Amino acid sequence: MIIDKQPLPDDPTPSEAPPSYETLGSLPHDYRPEKSGVGRGESVASSSSSVPPLRSDNSPPLKSPRSTTSSNKGKGRATTWFNFSSSKTTREVQTTVRGLVRDLIQQHIADADTAAASILRSCADACADNHVSLSDLLQEKSIEGHTPLYWAIVKRLPDDHQDVEAGQCPDLLTSIISFATPLKPETITEVRLACLATSDQKLFQRLRLSPEFAPVSGVNQMLLGGTIPPDEIEVEDVSSDGGAFVMSFVVPHFHKRMSVSKEVELEFIARSRMWRLAFFIAPESPYRGSDPRAGSWCISLSLIENSPPTFLDSQLLIDEAKTDPPDSASLKEPSSPPRSGFRLPASPIQPKPKSTITLRLKSNEQLEVAGRYNSGKNIVISLEDSLMGANLQYGNNPYIGSDEKLRGRLEARLGKPERDDECVIC
Repeated sequence: MIIDKQPLPDDPTPSEAPPSYETLGSLPHDYRPEKSGVGRGESVASSSSSVPPLRSDNSPPLKSPRSTTSSNKGKGRATTWFNFSSSKTTREVQTTVRGLVRDLIQQHIADADTAAASILRSCADACADNHVSLSDLLQEKSIEGHTPLYWAIVKRLPDDHQDVEAGQCPDLLTSIISFATPLKPETITEVRLACLATSDQKLFQRLRLSPEFAPVSGVNQMLLGGTIPPDEIEVEDVSSDGGAFVMSFVVPHFHKRMSVSKEVELEFIARSRMWRLAFFIAPESPYRGSDPRAGSWCISLSLIENSPPTFLDSQLLIDEAKTDPPDSASLKEPSSPPRSGFRLPASPIQPKPKSTITLRLKSNEQLEVAGRYNSGKNIVISLEDSLMGANLQYGNNPYIGSDEKLRGRLEARLGKPERDDECVIC
């Protein structure tokens, strides 16, 4: 609740004050919070934040700037709206900001992006003037045991929902992220859990493009430089089977990253579970005869976060990389034969295509997330167990394209496998 104070004679009322707390309750009834997805279109109408919107159309990674809050641009600053003037009101500022943010999320006025952004800017100004961190307040678990970011994700509609219109302006989630950065590890965990609760794979992947949510290791920064191309992941549910899905991926600089970083991890959400598919080189183990052997190139598939346990039958498929056709000019028959009398064939001999690498990933026991009382269960196989899979260990192999990208897909079905020769997805 805003605490009113009688204005002093020399304390004039600003001519352009920010929207008041009551603005939230007086917005037109035709506002439809369901109509806005995270970032598809214009940027937030805010001079205090340079965060680009989250977009679903191959947008660049989300930046993580700090919102600038203290530029005395004329009248209408938050300190006048809040009417707090001394350090004794720090607790009142915190209480008021928490209440405003709670109401914003509870009403979820996604279309009213200007009002929401203005209120958050005013909160930022009031916090700055009273030495309160708005970032900390936005990352507190102050709303029913969760952070405002968690609820902003849970209450928003997925991008592909029928009520979401293309070209809508950024919603409340984008605004809150812009004022909450830098995010704490606990907040990132909350964001991941919210994406899992809504099975929002597309939002999860867009957030993972941001270093704020998926930091790049120092080794990869040194290896690949400042512009690190992101891993591409797409998930498609198989409509004919309620427990089946296909995950397609593209991994840039696969062999280089494996040789130097020793690991490539792909995280995704499918069938109400969060998964991690990882390529890694087995480390040295103090136990002799451990499986897999140290130095082996391996693949693991596991559940992460709070995903429920399940049986799984799946296969990882990697096709031969497509090559660009050679220049037709180089295939022309020479005007005169060589002196040896040997004449090149008119058409080049086409090499026989390589077989698809097929690696079976199945669990005869339920996969489960590691917890306090258990070490977890996952699937681990060695590429050496497959004659074709072993090719991935070598440079210039036919399964990695000239662009140094590894392309593959995981076909999976929840359930206990019955036979080794049974088709995973039929």
